[in-house]
Amino acid sequence: MNDNRTKAIRIFLIAIVCYALAEGLSSSIYTNYFKEAYQADSFLRGMIEIPRESPGILAMFLISAFAFLGNVRLAVLSHVMITVGLVVMGFLSPSLGVMMVFLFINSFGTHMLITLNDGIAISLAEKGKTGQMLGKVKGVSTFCSLLAAVAVFFGFRLGWFSYTTPVILPFAIATVISVGAVLAMIWMRRYHPDGGAGRKTRLLLRKEYIPYYFITFAYGCQKRIRLVFGPWVIAELLMQGADTLALLAIATHFIGTAFGPWLGKKLDQWGIGKMLMVEGIYIAGSAVVMGVGAQMLADGRTGGLLTAAVFVGYVLCNLVGHFNMVHSYLMRYLARDPEEVTESLSAGLAVDHVVAIVISPIFGWIWLNWGPGAVFAIVALFSVSQAAVSLWLRGRQAATEM
Repeated sequence: MNDNRTKAIRIFLIAIVCYALAEGLSSSIYTNYFKEAYQADSFLRGMIEIPRESPGILAMFLISAFAFLGNVRLAVLSHVMITVGLVVMGFLSPSLGVMMVFLFINSFGTHMLITLNDGIAISLAEKGKTGQMLGKVKGVSTFCSLLAAVAVFFGFRLGWFSYTTPVILPFAIATVISVGAVLAMIWMRRYHPDGGAGRKTRLLLRKEYIPYYFITFAYGCQKRIRLVFGPWVIAELLMQGADTLALLAIATHFIGTAFGPWLGKKLDQWGIGKMLMVEGIYIAGSAVVMGVGAQMLADGRTGGLLTAAVFVGYVLCNLVGHFNMVHSYLMRYLARDPEEVTESLSAGLAVDHVVAIVISPIFGWIWLNWGPGAVFAIVALFSVSQAAVSLWLRGRQAATEM
């Protein structure tokens, strides 16, 4: 590995550290922020996902329109957008409408980075070690999320953090850290040829990438349990505050610091087909555990053992986020050209977020009318998608070898 690439990887990891810390101090506490600062009920909580998740669709168009800038320059822009959103939410105590506007801006930057970070990581990876590079980035990110979760726990438990003060301190701290990510990505441009810089503007959709779009369609549904309805079980049914969610995040991130790198290594060793099957089984199992516990709570059952089971289910559901690297790996496996990866990932992200915008209010309605167990049961059924693509890939590989 040449010296410039080594330096680029180190600087990129610094940016990942800043990004993960800022995210851990902001988006990880949104559930209680919406509930305590804006008195959101389960339906409003689902509706708030529209401005929060719609950037996942629009990011595809922005990344395609400005593809000529390259991944690193676009990453700088993304971190700036995140910082602007944090400034308003952290320092200005906005009304619900204003908050949703700047939540949208913040979320736009975050959703662009979902694809840009994976695209940059893939471009930095040595041949045959793509999974390990993705796992390394995920491991560093998860460890920093763990540190942020510890800060959130002690901040709220000791009374340092509050949602009702003029300055929301965790958001304010996240703002300062986010500036560090902007500076790191600007610095990185000195050492890394900007992946895709100068390429033509294009909206990239190909029929041979349909298996990837199919997976991201299912994942958009499955992700609701991690980002919305899993935390809502803790906040609404168990009536726990941000400190409890932070403790559960600490447990999740502690496990994830090892789980992410392990998953990356297994991707290289086992291949994409087998890993998609593992993902489907894992998602179905974790959704069933969480769904049964949530429905029992909704039916009025209580007890320490039930609470512990729900906490375990919550941690399992949150670890689902690590499988996103499997989808990036799938895209790299299917891609005609390495330079198409970032734009193709953004197209898949758009599919993911169309589902997110449509399904979140529907899930909120299902929760109110049929109970939380039905929401988690639907999520478990979507795991068939991972299994189907896994079998398709194995069939394709077998046909190639004949």
